[in-house]
Amino acid sequence: MSQGNEQWINELTLARSGVFSILNRDGGDDQSWETTFSIGDRHFYVQGVAARGRPHGVDPDVLLALQTLFFEAGCPDDDTVECTAYRLLKLTPLGIRGNAYARLRESLLRLEGVSWLTRISRQSSGRFRGTTETNRLIDRVSVRDTSLSASGEGGTIDAGAPLRVTFSRHFAQSIREGFYQILDAELLSDLKQPTARSLYRVLQAHRVGDDGSLARELPVIMAAWREATGLSGQRHNNVRRTLDGAHVHLIAAKYLRDVSYEGSGEGTRIRYEFEGEADPELVGLLTDMKVSRPVAEALVTDHPDRIRPAVKAVRQRIDEGYRPRSLAATMVDAVRNPEKYDVKSAVTNTVSTKARAKAQPEPQPVLLPLNREESLGMVRSILRVKLGRVPRDEVVVKLAALSADQVDRLVAAARGQEDLVRAVEELVGEPV
Repeated sequence: MSQGNEQWINELTLARSGVFSILNRDGGDDQSWETTFSIGDRHFYVQGVAARGRPHGVDPDVLLALQTLFFEAGCPDDDTVECTAYRLLKLTPLGIRGNAYARLRESLLRLEGVSWLTRISRQSSGRFRGTTETNRLIDRVSVRDTSLSASGEGGTIDAGAPLRVTFSRHFAQSIREGFYQILDAELLSDLKQPTARSLYRVLQAHRVGDDGSLARELPVIMAAWREATGLSGQRHNNVRRTLDGAHVHLIAAKYLRDVSYEGSGEGTRIRYEFEGEADPELVGLLTDMKVSRPVAEALVTDHPDRIRPAVKAVRQRIDEGYRPRSLAATMVDAVRNPEKYDVKSAVTNTVSTKARAKAQPEPQPVLLPLNREESLGMVRSILRVKLGRVPRDEVVVKLAALSADQVDRLVAAARGQEDLVRAVEELVGEPV
């Protein structure tokens, strides 16, 4: 990543460098860490300092909610988000009941307390040449809270009181450029498991090539991937178990096509295969509107039918005298939120099935494959993840002979409604 793309670096290195642990629980209140790992031909050296513990669990969701509110407010010049805790929580999976306000307070303080140094380099002629950068996310947090101690430990935020979060200047600029929206908000919402959402962020960042394109496959080594996902110090079996739990959800959501393992121990090779292809013509329409290539590819993959109407709508506004503060960010917003730009009617007949499902008051959008072969393919992929090997040939043959109702049951099991391995064994009449 060159200095010419400076606005991208903060967001990418955050996800690539394992600053956030994908663990959903406290990893031991690590206040500092140091790690070295390689993904592809990129070599990472990371030093992290976290005054209130390393970010984990819902922290990236809280950060994404803050970015969304900042963008919706027009990216104020003072780099500050102003809202209530209630409004912020509504954009996160935490909900607004129970201990949500206490957890939000803890999360905000962890996010403010983390800073890190990243050196990303490549080896050439025996030397490692790269760029060393220091980063932080938030410069200041101000909340009104209530606690049982003068220090505020264990406190909870008042729901309706003003809340102010000021981003670091560099991080605020990455939001202005719309780069954080490389992540699919709909997919993040559909992924109910926090570990799956966190792993999605890391995978999406490491897919980005030097030219901004998104790789269709990503091979990694287990030992390096443990560091990249913030699972430092975890035993091999625990790392595999954590990853496999997330893989199942990412395959079911059709983000991953397949995950395969080769070898054993720390040298295990993991190969990720991603769903979807980005139409180069549609990508070109967005890059012509100053959208960075990785964001353009992500948008085309997620919402191919929205691209042309959104580009047309933004161009029409510009012709009528509209001068966006950031053309790229406006273009991204038009694709993500077509109703805000009068694009809705233009895409009524072509908007994606996923978007239509979102418009309905249903608790779970239909994300699974729509035909029999795709459904069975997904079941086989998730079985392989759960088993750590491919199902036996006899089982695969019997799966193909199941009735439509039986396949539907396996699809539901793949979504977590029952144990998938047990369901398969019951239906095929033998061990998988």
